[in-house]
Amino acid sequence: MAAKIGVIIPTELQQELFSPQDRERLNALGEVSWTDSAKQLSVQDAGAFLADCAVGVGSWGTPFPSADLLARCPGLRLWEHVAGTVKRMFGPHLQGRNLTIASCAPAIAENVAELAVGELLIGLRRVLDNAAANREGRARKAANSRTLAAAVIGVVGASHVGRAAIRLLKAFGSKILVYDPYLPAEEAAKLGATKADTVEALCRQADAVTLHTPALPATRHIIGKPEFEAMPDDAVFVNTSRGMCVDEAALIAELEKGRLFAFLDVTDPEPAAADSPLRRLPNVVLTSHIAGGKDHRIGAQAVDDIAAFLQGGTPRMAVTQDMLERLA
Repeated sequence: MAAKIGVIIPTELQQELFSPQDRERLNALGEVSWTDSAKQLSVQDAGAFLADCAVGVGSWGTPFPSADLLARCPGLRLWEHVAGTVKRMFGPHLQGRNLTIASCAPAIAENVAELAVGELLIGLRRVLDNAAANREGRARKAANSRTLAAAVIGVVGASHVGRAAIRLLKAFGSKILVYDPYLPAEEAAKLGATKADTVEALCRQADAVTLHTPALPATRHIIGKPEFEAMPDDAVFVNTSRGMCVDEAALIAELEKGRLFAFLDVTDPEPAAADSPLRRLPNVVLTSHIAGGKDHRIGAQAVDDIAAFLQGGTPRMAVTQDMLERLA
């Protein structure tokens, strides 16, 4: 008997997440119902829609497997979250239930790492400085311009994004340092990186630092005054993680000296205050939390996950209660 799969993602978001080809792939896996609602369903409507489904598919803003929803659709065996964090889905209501919760965070990580590495490249090559100088006349190549192949890159956090960034940087021939308290030195070496003992030691040695830690109590201000002061002049700093992981006042202090260049996709608070120096300093590129994005790569992982599950396998990122303390 074909598995019943219910997709409760609103129609416009469906199109952003699933290519026509992946939609067809999902339809071939079972008896699939796609909501035709342009608006988010209520918990009650989602429960009715998924009442006899084995697989529920949600995303940003949709109902999720809460106690209320699960009471309405007791046959769910897989919840595929076509988005990132699934922390809020966990609780006592899951005890005793045979429900797998899967996240598409790995696919989103690829998008975030892509932007981070692009910004590292642009920052180290001083592309923006050169472009600004060319508005006044023909500008020479900046004396401090450096290729990724000639650079030491510090990656803070061996998360899905951090590991994706390391993989991309390896292709450029960068020397890579990584800091993550949960990452053994041997595993770092397998990734193609050298483990640093502290964030400060990493910052002291790196031409550029990219931050990829989850927002946890332990990672609040993981990069602060000592770390920013340790960075050499002309270092590039990229944050596509979370604003709370950075001591913003300490970062601004170094930026105001003109020593560093920063690409910030996140701030604390977010968005940055209207009068924040981050909005006016010439050595900052401030973007609006655009690194992850919504695209077909995420939907493709979702279909792969569901196919693997229905064939007796495991989704790429099946999340369990014991993983939560390390996840965003």
